[in-house]
Amino acid sequence: THTGAIPGPFEAWLAHRSLATLGLRLERAEANARAVAEALAGRDDVTGVRWPGVGALVAFTLPSAERAQEFLDRCRLVTEATSFGGVHTTAERRARWGTDDVPEGFIRFSAGCEDTNDLVADVKQALTR
Repeated sequence: THTGAIPGPFEAWLAHRSLATLGLRLERAEANARAVAEALAGRDDVTGVRWPGVGALVAFTLPSAERAQEFLDRCRLVTEATSFGGVHTTAERRARWGTDDVPEGFIRFSAGCEDTNDLVADVKQALTR
């Protein structure tokens, strides 16, 4: 009775409503992740592009912490956040927390449901100096 282990009616309704579009959202997010990974793989200034072929998460490394932060700051559609899985694309520079053994320019990128061409264009313009 004190921990809130039982969801309220509104929370149950939100979960029920979200399940109706879950498949569509995951399909779009995965297509966006694929397109971003392909766009990143052909660049000389990006290394270690990782996308396992499924899901919305892409990882890649930029040459430095400064370059990674510049990328995040220049993105217009991508929000800098540590919480992934929403309908909007988010990304973070993982090394800033000091908890993982990753390069300073390592980016974790969670593709959302934006228009694929718009998202890829935003990523490319953010990488352009």
